[in-house]
Amino acid sequence: MPLELNNAEQLRKWFRSCPAISDANRFRMDYLSESPTEYALYAVPSQLSYHQNVLGEEIPNDIQSVNFIFASKESYGADVEQNLANLGFYDEIVAWVLEQNAKRNFPTINEGKIRSIVPTLTAYPIEIGSSAARYQIQLRITYRRN
Repeated sequence: MPLELNNAEQLRKWFRSCPAISDANRFRMDYLSESPTEYALYAVPSQLSYHQNVLGEEIPNDIQSVNFIFASKESYGADVEQNLANLGFYDEIVAWVLEQNAKRNFPTINEGKIRSIVPTLTAYPIEIGSSAARYQIQLRITYRRN
């Protein structure tokens, strides 16, 4: 029996199809090394939503949302052009995600059917070193449970 990919791996695979993301660079899960350039997806705590049925039992809602962070380690420093290019890369990522939403082109997940993947925070450098910085955006995935 083939190994079933988990949701994070499905999302990572989906992101790999973005033309802005270079196949030559590593794409990790919950980890970025100190040297540029590589990418990672990070799981973010997400609140699950519930309602009470007539018996008072907590039942998961049909529509759920989970959050992820897409991050990368990029060259960084006093070079304005490099730093602008880093932000431009994220503009391309956001545009691609929005395009995939319009086309309804989403990864498959085990829990149900994805309805949308939207950026919820704009790109920004979160960790800055002398020659590299970690940039990131946050994404919300909304799905209908099986």
